[in-house]
Amino acid sequence: GSGANGSVFPRWSRLCFVREGLITGTEIALAATIIGTATSAVGQLKQASAAQATAKFNSQVSANSATNARATAAENEKRFRRLSSKRMGQLRARGASADLLADSATEEELEALTIRHSGEAQGKAFDAAGIIEKSRGRVAAQSARFGAAGTLLKGSATGKGQYDKLAPNSILRIF
Repeated sequence: GSGANGSVFPRWSRLCFVREGLITGTEIALAATIIGTATSAVGQLKQASAAQATAKFNSQVSANSATNARATAAENEKRFRRLSSKRMGQLRARGASADLLADSATEEELEALTIRHSGEAQGKAFDAAGIIEKSRGRVAAQSARFGAAGTLLKGSATGKGQYDKLAPNSILRIF
């Protein structure tokens, strides 16, 4: 038969004590709400930690890239200045005029400063990207924390509604 003794689903009724009337559908729903809410909130908090860790890593990559851009530019500037010095020496050896030497020296210096400036501009761009990454991480983590708080509040409200529907003699009635 399929009476209150749970003979339709004998294994399920033994597992949940439904046959004896100890656990009702409302109690199962309440337990599922509590477990689901807690699991979801923990997942959102883990998401917050992951977002911060990813942002920290990306920010460090940007900082490393900024350092490398500046170091590369400095090395390129040194290399250019060495070659420039050779070119200027060749001009002097050929007997170039003072005006030509002055113009050439000015052009060579401008090019060296352009190389330096280019590296610094790249470095600053990477620095800015690192700052943006940190901000994104903070925003994502804060959003996930607020999501977890919202999940807990919503789950609490749902659980309270289910708790209010429990029978007075329910095994889940705590208060």
